[in-house]
Amino acid sequence: MATFLYYFKFVPVLVAGVLLGRWFDQERKELKAKGEPWHKAWTTAPGILIIIILCMLIAFRMYIRFSS
Repeated sequence: MATFLYYFKFVPVLVAGVLLGRWFDQERKELKAKGEPWHKAWTTAPGILIIIILCMLIAFRMYIRFSS
């Protein structure tokens, strides 16, 4: 039972990742249909959220690595 509860905590994170990924893909497809360049998708709301999350993960990793 304890193992189930441990892994159940990952479900909201995975769902959020899937929703953000689908939102980004939808924006990317719309921009591609309009003939926009590939990097234009990163200036949309989901693209900026992805960039912020990646920067936070890198900063957290650096903090953990250099704190000891």
